[in-house]
Amino acid sequence: MLGMRRFSQCGLQSIKKHKLPPRPKFTPLMETECEEKFLHGGRGPGGQKINKCNSKVQLKHIPSGIVIECQQTRSRDQNRKLAREKMALEIERFSTPGQRTTLREEALRQWQQQGKKSKEKKSKLKHEQHRQEKELRELEKLRKEQEVLKSIVG
Repeated sequence: MLGMRRFSQCGLQSIKKHKLPPRPKFTPLMETECEEKFLHGGRGPGGQKINKCNSKVQLKHIPSGIVIECQQTRSRDQNRKLAREKMALEIERFSTPGQRTTLREEALRQWQQQGKKSKEKKSKLKHEQHRQEKELRELEKLRKEQEVLKSIVG
């Protein structure tokens, strides 16, 4: 029984990055329920140009009252696209009040935990291997010292 390792299956199944649940889509129905405004940037990171132009997008979902603002880029079109992605995610969260996270967020969290566990396991194996090599070097050193002592005494 010594030297044998037991492998156990944990409750988490292996999650692949390319097989995550899809992101929520911004549908044409959501488009009709949203009100869009373009604002001056105001404060925030970036230079003067981003704060002067009307590239900041504000989307308001009228039925739920959710407001999303996006000023990640200087491009109004890119900010519109990003704001719609954020809005679709927020609407999905709002539509499932019992759950705090979406299926995709839960899968991403499990994928990150899986990566951390893998790194920890590799680190432990590396440290264990290093410790064993150190013990072997010490034993070899002791053996050589004993041989030297025997040759002197003997």
